[in-house]
Amino acid sequence: MGEGHNPDEIVWGTPGYSAPEVVNNPGEVDQRADIFAVGVLLYELLTAQVPTEPWQPPSVVVQCRPEFDAIIRRATHPSRDMRYADAEKLAKELDQLGEKIKKPALRRPKAPPPSTPRPGISPIGVRPTTPALAPPAATSQSIPVVGILVVLGVLGVIGFILLGSGKGKERNEMTRPLEQPLSQPKPKPSTVRETPQKKKEPPAPKPADPEPPKPESVESTSQALARLKARLKAGDLSELPKGTAKRGDSHFLLVTEALPWQAASHFAEGHGAQLAALPTKDDLSWAVSELKIGSPAWIGLSDSGMEGKWYWVDGGAPGQDLWAAGQPDESNSTDGGQDYAALLPDHSLDDFAASRNLPFLLQWSKGGNEGSIARQLERVAASLKAKQPVFPSGTQNINGSRFLVVPESASWGDSHNMALAAGGHLAVPSNNAEATWIIESMQKLLGEGDGCWIGGSQKGVATPIWTFVTGERFDFVAWAPGQPGEGTDSRKSLQLWRGEDREFGYRNVTGEPMEASYFLVEWSAPSRRNMPGAGEKNRPAGVEDWLVKLRQLFRDQEEASHDRWKRRHDKNLKDFIDEMESETSSARRFSREAERFIDGITDGMKEKGELPAALDLPRWVRGDLEKEHEKALDKQNKIWAEYEADFESAQERYRAQVGKEARRRQAQGDREGAAYLTREVTAAAEKAYFLAILGREFPEVPEGLEKDPGDDDR
Repeated sequence: MGEGHNPDEIVWGTPGYSAPEVVNNPGEVDQRADIFAVGVLLYELLTAQVPTEPWQPPSVVVQCRPEFDAIIRRATHPSRDMRYADAEKLAKELDQLGEKIKKPALRRPKAPPPSTPRPGISPIGVRPTTPALAPPAATSQSIPVVGILVVLGVLGVIGFILLGSGKGKERNEMTRPLEQPLSQPKPKPSTVRETPQKKKEPPAPKPADPEPPKPESVESTSQALARLKARLKAGDLSELPKGTAKRGDSHFLLVTEALPWQAASHFAEGHGAQLAALPTKDDLSWAVSELKIGSPAWIGLSDSGMEGKWYWVDGGAPGQDLWAAGQPDESNSTDGGQDYAALLPDHSLDDFAASRNLPFLLQWSKGGNEGSIARQLERVAASLKAKQPVFPSGTQNINGSRFLVVPESASWGDSHNMALAAGGHLAVPSNNAEATWIIESMQKLLGEGDGCWIGGSQKGVATPIWTFVTGERFDFVAWAPGQPGEGTDSRKSLQLWRGEDREFGYRNVTGEPMEASYFLVEWSAPSRRNMPGAGEKNRPAGVEDWLVKLRQLFRDQEEASHDRWKRRHDKNLKDFIDEMESETSSARRFSREAERFIDGITDGMKEKGELPAALDLPRWVRGDLEKEHEKALDKQNKIWAEYEADFESAQERYRAQVGKEARRRQAQGDREGAAYLTREVTAAAEKAYFLAILGREFPEVPEGLEKDPGDDDR
């Protein structure tokens, strides 16, 4: 893995379960190769076969829920950049799907057809035999989704254990050099006694049959794009993926991998292309026919940021004759309206919400792309000067301010200058609506270890303070755990960032290009900015608002592990209460006093949310109930022990971040805010208090717990 790999060594893995980069570029292997293998396992658990090329969704192969298709496709995508960045994200989506389904939803088909390879296409991975999953028709039964996920988890853990323990040992037959055939079994010795015969002259050897030519592996579109990415980004169009069609001075390619509009736009930009501009009816008909478009596909046309004024990415306006009847209908959607156009198989256009996962059309043009984000930024500056603004495609209107994510790895200073040249500035959260949109958008966008530049920096030497590029109050900033970092002499640039251990939020860095893959541009009216009044310059954000945002951030970060513990904990508690009420049902019928006594105990457990360490029961209800209590209490303790490490880690990070903010406020003269946060540090050391925070409550910060915010005890 990484630099330690010797390219002359044999590459080990299991055919069909190993990601393409394991063979093609072993030096670039990371955790996403493991995620690929887990995705193949899930596909096989659902379909009884490993994925083939061309890829077929599980719901097409067998009768399973179609919601699995997108999850598994993302996990097993040939390009690792398109896969889940870490296993936690995959696990969370599976958890959410399991919660949605709740009840058994997967059924074994009564007579599943045998898997028949298509002519000329070899499967990605083949085992010697594939066990049939179909039982007799009379015994068809439901398979709970949770059971499948449990099996998947067990297989994943076993796989990782085998990978780790295999170092320095012989590989078994399922872990063998890739692209080498399995050894053939030796023939068994004959048990029939032969009759001695006279020796005969051996026959002349027959010429050996020529070996059949090995079928050449067919490179998929995704693999070709991954291989050519750097050259295409540099403008080298000497080689394009198979399936690219030329029209005029442009080359067009349909990417069948379904993505949201913004992800498709960023994908195009990363490969030196733009989402296709097809300005005439003939262009639309040609694209559908030539590229064999059989479902809606994203193109480079939107009214984002303009609300009703549609523009191609190259700046032109579309004719009304391009639209399907009654379109665009400007319908509302959960992500801000149907502001993006897709090409339909009937040669017309329709408007969709940006969150729809659709295939998309790429366009490369000789001499450069007029629809590139760089060219769009140049045009918006000119349009603002002419007081007829046309914002780039993908721009979001948040309460009158426009925001655009630019997928460019540049320094903070260069990003700031590009934003200014476009007539805007690096984005600043001026109010709750903008702050919330920025956080939510970046949480969806940023991968592990990635960042996006924001318009904030640290000024001053003797007493450095944080400022926004617009001069606004430094409000609505929720720092990531452990931020702002210590030793900030050179770390004076602000970014939103996702860490390797689920950290997320604002942090301060040096401002180098490798620290961020995006920057966020904003076009805002001065009247909407959060400017300070006299004597208020750089006033720290309201301390209670800051704490609300921090608590929300931690709840979101810890949601998966906390909710998993909470579900198991609450079920154990409910099971015991049900058992107690069942065991004491006869006492309830014959004694009002017994009923009140038992109800008092169960109500107390429900209110506290946990089992008491001991039950003070009268003799007439002891016996089996005491044994059940001991069993339930032991199970409750085991459930907590499995969650305790995650809880204590989150608790430590939370207290550290609150303590750092308390010291920062102390240094900026906000003594009241510093004291408030110091009390929060002390209170959050209590298990019940921090559990309440993770449980989406807002416990009041207690009085009388102040300590010096400079203390090491956090």
